[in-house]
Amino acid sequence: MSASFSRRRFLHTAGSLLVLAGASPLDAARTRKKVVTPYAQGEWLWGDHHIHTKYSSDGCYEILSQVQAAAQNGLGFCVITDHGGPAHAKVVAKRAHEELVAARKACPQIVVFQGLEWNIPQGEHGSVILPPTDDEARLVAEFEQRFDGKGKTLGEADAVSGVGFLQRLPHKPLFFANHPARRGIDSPHELRAWRDAGPDVMRGFEGAPGHAASTLVGQPRGHYLGKPEAASFPGYSPASYFTHGGYDYYTAQVGGVWDSLLAEGKPFYITCNSDSHHYYGDLHRYDRRKYQQTGEVTQGDQHGVLPGASRRDIDYPPGVYTGTRVFADSRDPLAVLAAMRCGNMFTCLGGFVDSLSCYVHDGERAVPMGGYLRLLRSGAPVELLVELELSKNRNLGGVLPSLHHMDLIIGEILPPPKDPDAQTHPTARILRRILPTDCERRGSRLVFRHTFRRVTRSFYLRLRGTNTPVLHPQPDPKPGPDFDPWNDLWFYGNPIFVMLPG
Repeated sequence: MSASFSRRRFLHTAGSLLVLAGASPLDAARTRKKVVTPYAQGEWLWGDHHIHTKYSSDGCYEILSQVQAAAQNGLGFCVITDHGGPAHAKVVAKRAHEELVAARKACPQIVVFQGLEWNIPQGEHGSVILPPTDDEARLVAEFEQRFDGKGKTLGEADAVSGVGFLQRLPHKPLFFANHPARRGIDSPHELRAWRDAGPDVMRGFEGAPGHAASTLVGQPRGHYLGKPEAASFPGYSPASYFTHGGYDYYTAQVGGVWDSLLAEGKPFYITCNSDSHHYYGDLHRYDRRKYQQTGEVTQGDQHGVLPGASRRDIDYPPGVYTGTRVFADSRDPLAVLAAMRCGNMFTCLGGFVDSLSCYVHDGERAVPMGGYLRLLRSGAPVELLVELELSKNRNLGGVLPSLHHMDLIIGEILPPPKDPDAQTHPTARILRRILPTDCERRGSRLVFRHTFRRVTRSFYLRLRGTNTPVLHPQPDPKPGPDFDPWNDLWFYGNPIFVMLPG
């Protein structure tokens, strides 16, 4: 991409999808009443839906400790997602759930959800998030017993059945695939099958993985493998086994897996989370020998790393580095789940951005991230408005992040692909590179407008930004003393769909 790309004012494609203007106001809005922003009422809540405790074989902390850490680090909600399997099944319905309920009472300032990290049959992991109902423990236990792939011989059809089970529940849970490209075993046709089996519950995947401190102890960023394994989908690029700017390749690649899913015009959103197991700098040794019998890891009285062993302290506490920020009507648990289900959220690394209010309107109706603006006529104009609140505080790495640029990415809505393993989108592209000088500055807030003057095809848009000057997120380097994850920061917003009539 040339440097001049960021200064283009017009884009011409086959079929003339759009004619683009710069930052002028929407013409149609001049004669209509003022559009009310969809962010006028509600609040931003930081959250983390991927947290482990001593009830995971590779975890170590009490449920209360993880919830307290999440609350102290400013999160508004968190989800306890211990690994499913035969050992966890011994504790999930009673002992672990009783401690989760106790943590809710001890920390009323934060919403605590019952969850599970699902070992997806023939797939990777996924966060299942239960609404807080009287039977949440029974439901998660039943789901785990029937559909968790740990220790069972289950196939792809069982995974689809598991999503269908969640879809049929009267109080709908949520399901997000976790670190989808890490091992390359979540094939595109599986992602589509899960989405179609649970259109109200399977709403996307982790755009950025946890394990954010892994590079500081000599391991790849995000704890990604760097190479395929025997079960990996053969169609994936070698680049997908690395994070790119801390994000999963499926998210970071313009025109890749995420865009190919969005091209179908169906909801598919991203999150990012801590995947917190073992805090950076905590060199306690934990006793895991009886986990299969008891379903619990206990703390030992020794410190340090055993000779020849890899360090386990590759995580930060919830809320420290990686976060999903959700705009909800209130702090009510069902309102938080509704906002996540609708995709009104963005992801951020290293305390980069405090808020991202991103919406489109046609002069009368406005829709936020995750939403659908359904136009009354072809050829109508649409305006995008972005308000970005930059962080006012230095992050834990001592960095006060500043925005270098944002990318406005668009893609046409296309008919469903004939190949369910399609993983590219031919029209997805960076429409415009937005510099801070292209925005109106209001203190720590940047305001940007962009007008699509004549929309003749349905499309979606999404936004990302960084504090680095790179044109595209780069494959993260091998860990070493010169790489600091606190200096390489990105945020990604969720898509907005603009749909023609019919």
